[in-house]
Amino acid sequence: MATFTRSKFWYKVSVVRKRTRRILFYISVLLFILIGYGMVIFALGYKYDFVQKRFFKTGSLELRSNISVEVYINDELSGGTSFLTNSFSKGRLLPRTYRVRAQKDGYQPWQKLIKVEAGFLASFPKVVLIPETFQDELVASSSIGNISIRKFDASNSAAIIGNKQRLQSINLKTGEIKQIEQPSGRTAPSIGASETNYVSSPDEEKTVWFNERELWIKWEKDASYQPFQKVGDVEFVTRLNQKIDDVQWYRDSGNLLISVGGILKFAEIDNRGEINIFDITTIAGPFYYDSDIEAIFKFEKNKLLKIRFE
Repeated sequence: MATFTRSKFWYKVSVVRKRTRRILFYISVLLFILIGYGMVIFALGYKYDFVQKRFFKTGSLELRSNISVEVYINDELSGGTSFLTNSFSKGRLLPRTYRVRAQKDGYQPWQKLIKVEAGFLASFPKVVLIPETFQDELVASSSIGNISIRKFDASNSAAIIGNKQRLQSINLKTGEIKQIEQPSGRTAPSIGASETNYVSSPDEEKTVWFNERELWIKWEKDASYQPFQKVGDVEFVTRLNQKIDDVQWYRDSGNLLISVGGILKFAEIDNRGEINIFDITTIAGPFYYDSDIEAIFKFEKNKLLKIRFE
């Protein structure tokens, strides 16, 4: 009787073990399928959206700045730019609009509403942060009184200051002052940094056109970076609430320097999301931006001042 009972017990144990092995096998198969499916979904760039409760193909974001910055996405720190290239990238972003901010202490923050689309990279290669404050440096002072002429001679890297009777030329790099001889009976030449409302970019890919309050960009060549444009495309940049006096290109061909209402402004031309416009300094009269030495020149009464951009 005891032998029969033990046999029955071990039989039940065997059945339970077989059942357990079978269950573990099925669980393993199910986990293999789920993990494999998840890996395939991940490799294909899909991500689960807990808000809409479904999988979406993700997109990516990339920006390149003039200095090293921290990057915030929807007000959360997402990382910083690389040490060597000042570039930042973020992948596996669900397709939606994000508020992106690049910032650094001592600089005005750059921010935009950026739309990330499924399967695409949103690239912003011309991000520029400018200092919160600029220091004026004296280049030279003119000895001429009753100054009525203040101009820049961009071709000779000089400033022209004086009146109809007497003119001086100030070398922008050295501050050296020279007298300009004028033939009798003739007035001073009209020399300006910008003689037309059409100004070509340094890379010769586009032209900025402006009237009293609006800025437009026309592409002379196909754009080699985002936002991609074709030759002949025309894009509205922004409208300002005061008269535009002058516009000059920043060295990267992706940003502008604008004199408007006695303020010198820095503005990007990329109109995706928000346009970033920053105030640089007050200004009275013309200005000149020298990309070789990365400086802005302006007049203040009889003085020629320089602002180092970086």
